[in-house]
Amino acid sequence: MTVAITVRDDSPRLKLALGHLTEALEEIGEPWSCGAPDSPASTTIMITASVEEAASYGLNMDAGVRSEGFEIRQGIYKGRQTVYVLAAEETGGMYGIFELAERLQSKGKLLDVPECVMNAKFPFRALKFNLPWSSYRTNECFDLQHDAVRDLDFWVQFLDMMARNRYNTLTLWNLHPFPYMIRPVNFPEACPFTEQELSEWRQYWTSLFQMAKDRGIETYMVNWNIFVSESFKANYDANAVSDLQHYYGDSYSTEQIKQYNRECVTQLIDEYPDLTGLGTSLGERMHDMTPQDRQTWIEDVYYEGMKRASRPVKFIHRAPFSVDPQITRDSIENNGFLPEPVWVEVKFNWSHAYSSPRLLLTHGGSAGMEGYWDRPPANYKITWMVRNEDFFTLRWAQPDFIRTHISANAHDYVGGYYIGSECFIPADDYSHAAGHPHMDWTYAFEKMWLYYMLWGRLLYDSGTPDTVFEEAIGRRFGKSAGSPLLSAYSAVCKMPMALASYFSFTWDFTLYAEGFIASDNTKCDSPGDAFISLQDLLESTPFDPEYLSLRDYTDLLLGGGSMEGRTTPLQLADTLEADAGRGLALLGAIRSERPALDCEKADIEAWAYLGLYFAAKLRAGVHAALFERTGEEAERQNAVEWLSPPHAASHWEALIAVTNAHYREQPLMHLGETPFRWDLFRPQIAADIAFASGKEAIEHAEGHDRRG
Repeated sequence: MTVAITVRDDSPRLKLALGHLTEALEEIGEPWSCGAPDSPASTTIMITASVEEAASYGLNMDAGVRSEGFEIRQGIYKGRQTVYVLAAEETGGMYGIFELAERLQSKGKLLDVPECVMNAKFPFRALKFNLPWSSYRTNECFDLQHDAVRDLDFWVQFLDMMARNRYNTLTLWNLHPFPYMIRPVNFPEACPFTEQELSEWRQYWTSLFQMAKDRGIETYMVNWNIFVSESFKANYDANAVSDLQHYYGDSYSTEQIKQYNRECVTQLIDEYPDLTGLGTSLGERMHDMTPQDRQTWIEDVYYEGMKRASRPVKFIHRAPFSVDPQITRDSIENNGFLPEPVWVEVKFNWSHAYSSPRLLLTHGGSAGMEGYWDRPPANYKITWMVRNEDFFTLRWAQPDFIRTHISANAHDYVGGYYIGSECFIPADDYSHAAGHPHMDWTYAFEKMWLYYMLWGRLLYDSGTPDTVFEEAIGRRFGKSAGSPLLSAYSAVCKMPMALASYFSFTWDFTLYAEGFIASDNTKCDSPGDAFISLQDLLESTPFDPEYLSLRDYTDLLLGGGSMEGRTTPLQLADTLEADAGRGLALLGAIRSERPALDCEKADIEAWAYLGLYFAAKLRAGVHAALFERTGEEAERQNAVEWLSPPHAASHWEALIAVTNAHYREQPLMHLGETPFRWDLFRPQIAADIAFASGKEAIEHAEGHDRRG
């Protein structure tokens, strides 16, 4: 006898998930067939994707099942054991089938699958994806991605990943999308493409939006202001600011430019019926405008353009970083036409959300941002932007950080999260050396599979236990690898959050944790200057005020002050060392049953050595700060010792060895034209030792607090 699967055959979402269910049945040796619920079989799987469909079989789903939610239930139908997947709509049905397949793989028997009711924690679970054309940032790392991102085969894989991991929103970002999508009726020369070229672009966008819709994924085009295309500038207004010019600066807007952008908004909506919505920013090329002027421009252009369209679309309104929340609140809450809720995007801890799960900073460092939520919004929800500008090469997995983040920030006024980067596109993996037998992936997001799974699944259900992720690892690399690999990741991947909590940052380039660099343009005359030196650590104030800086710690230590409730540099060093040691110890218990597992283990090693390096450098920093205050030669020698082999310098060499075995030089936006690899900073390792031991250090000590 076979398992009879009863499911609609007209739903792309259910069909996608059904493929995973049948693979799971075949994996456990259960033959199956799709057909009517009374077809010959020993067991039935019945899948419904609406209340009415369930009622037609005499079923009432759990009253707690909401949109995108589902119920898995065991029962008897026409005398046969039956497993039900019940949902109120197709996306919930798709997620329910995915869940059933996963639980079936875990339990091994269909009738052992436990019952459950699951609903989405947040209605908005988005990936931020920067497009490589008309891009906000420019670098070779974006240029390399043009072909991959234009390839619809890439999007099939990416969107499938999103659906499996319960993401329901794809946000696509560039400076000025319109000339790649439409030929404006009243400004035809603003589009630079021939009819054939534009037809190919239209086919691309139409297919992409349709594929996303088929997977229950909403799509938004998000751009910056105030820009026009280079062709508009050439043909209509030579003074206009084009999308090939620098993204930040004063405004230039005329009635013609407003008309052009307004008509582009309307035409874009009308020509792409599967596009869910638009998003826009109040900042770039609006530098000289008041908050009210910026908001008025959005109302005149975007609001009016959306009103004139043939259908309503959803809207992402980025919270402006020149803060006057009342102006933006009034505009959104009184708009009278936008579908609710409007999603108001706020950068969580600016460009480095992998710092603290506490909200300590927003875009621009603006005070007053709480004005968006200090009283309940009427028709909008805050959506946290979790920007990652800190690790693009090494895999990252730390589920407890995500759970803590969600627990601390899932307020009633919050609608969800965006996960993504401004400086990295997860398409072609250009960082990994070619030819390795363990490279069984093509795209960067495939290499980072666990990162995307963790965020997506926990945003859908923050109660998802570690066993779900351990079993996913086990299915890839062998059952024995599941628990130790996730535990090893969880230990060593605390390193970037520790660095970001301890070292001050603001915008994108001011920190890149996996490289131990901070390439702020005001500091760096050469790529080597980007490395976070011992002197940088001494002069930095921790981002998280719970941490004591090196100099504050030594002042309290020497002065007998209280450190209660604060984390000292030595305590942080102890934690980093313990986590790195635990991660490395766990690796020894993991047998490599597949070559790709070797690469995962190598990344864990790399994070561990980064943690050990940071710990040794903190210890050196304590001694260097004590030398500044006391002039004691022993403190200077201790600082040098912690920076030298077998401590910091050796840890960096171990990091170089493990990463050079897998990774090649790669473009990195933080360094401009200089390619990144860890051995680039060998001279800076030596320079730290020279700073701690040499004349420069002595002069520094003589000029510091020792005078008092």
